[in-house]
Amino acid sequence: MKNVRRTQAPTQDLQVLKVSAKTGISGSQFIQSCLLRPGLTLAISTPAPKSPLQASFDIDDAPIQFGFTYAGKSRCAYSGGSLRNSAHEMHQGSNAIFHLPKTKGTIKQPPFNPACTIGITASPEFLYDYLADELGRLPDKFLRVLEGGKGTPLAWFGACHPAKNALLGQILHCPYRDGLRKLFLESKVLELLAIQINDYIKAHTCQCPAKLALCPSDVERIRHARDILVSDLENPPNIPELAALVGVNEKKLKIGFRQVFETSIFGYFREYRMQKAHEFLQQGNANVTETAYAVGYQSLSHFSHAFRERFGILPKAFLTSQRHLRHSK
Repeated sequence: MKNVRRTQAPTQDLQVLKVSAKTGISGSQFIQSCLLRPGLTLAISTPAPKSPLQASFDIDDAPIQFGFTYAGKSRCAYSGGSLRNSAHEMHQGSNAIFHLPKTKGTIKQPPFNPACTIGITASPEFLYDYLADELGRLPDKFLRVLEGGKGTPLAWFGACHPAKNALLGQILHCPYRDGLRKLFLESKVLELLAIQINDYIKAHTCQCPAKLALCPSDVERIRHARDILVSDLENPPNIPELAALVGVNEKKLKIGFRQVFETSIFGYFREYRMQKAHEFLQQGNANVTETAYAVGYQSLSHFSHAFRERFGILPKAFLTSQRHLRHSK
């Protein structure tokens, strides 16, 4: 990015950037960016008055992004990735959750009604620590992202919510400076994330009928889907891919899977991984890190937490206990 001028904001934790680039970004944009804590960043974007903005983006390894439009409007068009050849408009009150790896596109804002936006970027590791006790309520796709599924795309657009708008206003008009400002912003950002994630969970709560009429061939396909799902723990297919592989639609696969196996697709996959990890550690043929990677976890901390939640003991402690048990025989 060329011709970027950076000036210090009144507080040390915030910076103001004025961007005027010939390639990638055109127009003037003021961005206040604040690292609230490791894994959590707040960015407030305010275009210069009467200045149209066009910015191209190319996302590789995506974090989880929570976007909110406080005023104005913008249009985002995608040229690569899971949303390729689609577009959406954001206006006052619009809000969304994104995880879009390998995605390209362009954002445009009109000159006389540019968007004032608030963006919150959170790492999966940061959110996992807060949501560890909520894993059973999380939609499968969001849970897969939290547990290290870097290639899992996610795009969800939430409804306008008075509580969200009130928090956005408080963030934009923070009455404090320096350390108190950062403390205030962090508290409001966490509250905003709680509301947004709760809305996302409620929107994805299954309202499906309790039962589907499954013929023998449907059951056979669903069992085949189970076999495919657990055949490669490091690179499992997502639900659309799995449905295509066995020749059923996603709705029938998800509901039918729960009927046949009495758990969700991701719930089955997660339990299978835990059982394989338990088996590996019990046999003593791999250490904790090797076991975590073997069953598809990219984050050792996520694996340790999931193992302890399932078996009531940390994997390292379990491995040590099994070694002592073998040596005592």
